[in-house]
Amino acid sequence: LGAVIGAVFSSWIRSAGNRLEHHSSMIQISLTLCCAYGSFVFAEGVIGISGVLSNVAAGLVLADTIWPKIVSQEAMHEVWHTIEYVGNTIIFFLAGALSGKAMVSIDLVDYLHLLLIYMVVMAIRGAVLFASRPVLKWLSPDRTPVTMAEAAVMTWGGLRGAVGLALAIQLSVDRAGGLLKQEVADRVLFFTGGIAMLTLIVNATT
Repeated sequence: LGAVIGAVFSSWIRSAGNRLEHHSSMIQISLTLCCAYGSFVFAEGVIGISGVLSNVAAGLVLADTIWPKIVSQEAMHEVWHTIEYVGNTIIFFLAGALSGKAMVSIDLVDYLHLLLIYMVVMAIRGAVLFASRPVLKWLSPDRTPVTMAEAAVMTWGGLRGAVGLALAIQLSVDRAGGLLKQEVADRVLFFTGGIAMLTLIVNATT
């Protein structure tokens, strides 16, 4: 659904790419905002599926198709960098507050589970990246191979951030429509927030 919405807005944005029209840049930026909120609201509120994942899919389609037709790429970057900064701040603040609340009821053994999950996540990421080196070379425009060192850097530099935290916050609040117990939802938020914290403390500082 998100990809379909992204494709519709992509066509709309490209049709507004008249560089001689004074308002073209503002119209294109406004359309990207409408795509972001529209894909979330339509998926979450109307269809009843994940708005976050729909939003991500729509964003991927836009990022792949609209840039050659963007009138002012600098303005587009500045607007979305500002939104990204504010959004990340809000999400990490909410995740920290809700995770701190959930930590009160978390068993001590879950802290060991968190460390184990962190190591497994890093191992899986490394395995996928190293195994995908031929695919990454094929996707490169000039067929540049991905070296072992570059794959290692991508593995270690893969920080966990806003998308996973947003999904965990949503699950903690609505508990999958009431199907999950609050304890289960709190554990999911604790593990997700804990992995994000470990990647920021361990990976990002080394």
